[in-house]
Amino acid sequence: MISSTDLPPPCIHVENLKFSYPDTDKEALQGIDLQVPEGQCMAVLGSNGGGKSTLAKLIAGLLLPTAGRVSVFGNELSSSQNREAVAGRIGLVFQSPDEQMVATTVERELAFGPENLGLPSEEIRRRVDHLMNRFDLTEYANRSPHTLSGGEKQRLALASVLAMQPELLILDEVTSLLDPAGRQEIRNIIKELKRECTLILITQFPREALFADRLIVINDGRIVADDSPVLVFENLDKETASGIAPPLAFQLLNALNPANNPTENN
Repeated sequence: MISSTDLPPPCIHVENLKFSYPDTDKEALQGIDLQVPEGQCMAVLGSNGGGKSTLAKLIAGLLLPTAGRVSVFGNELSSSQNREAVAGRIGLVFQSPDEQMVATTVERELAFGPENLGLPSEEIRRRVDHLMNRFDLTEYANRSPHTLSGGEKQRLALASVLAMQPELLILDEVTSLLDPAGRQEIRNIIKELKRECTLILITQFPREALFADRLIVINDGRIVADDSPVLVFENLDKETASGIAPPLAFQLLNALNPANNPTENN
């Protein structure tokens, strides 16, 4: 377990967090404790229904806890005033990009967030032009977002959130609905984003967790592992982790060269 004494002040502080959806007695989250320092890239891995997306929505302030508390940038999110105070500092990209599309063209989609922040028109123009170029969207500027391919839509969803320059970015299974080519395209973007802000990467793909500084595994609403990705995969209890296996390349490397395994050298 990574010691909190070695980390900078937390961007996210979660204490004894519990959550139940109204239509069930089962707790989606069962007493989560978590601190995430500013600038860290943390992956959250787990099987479907394990509580990953619920945790993302609670951190983003879209859901309120059944018990416990969530603080982001020092603001406890049970208060609507506090949620409003941090809303512009948090960006959330959903699994399905269509859920986030609100404008009639790609260009207007990129401008929507900055306009709602009340930014000057010159700054909005600068951000839109920069992001269209960075995410290869310039040729689609006047197209409807809903006519784009899956990978193009997800690039647009990411760019639209980044247009607001969030300090905390939460990516909720953003590659799960894409084909292999689209998935790799978004993974390359994620590698760049981890250098720009605090990043929470919710995923069901173990390979993507290797991008992160830290990996937590959630199973049945509880954290069952929390460490660097390499150490988590080396010590993963497949029973408590609901059958999650390390990435194939990771398994092959350790099988071919056990000396690369830190646990073998300690």
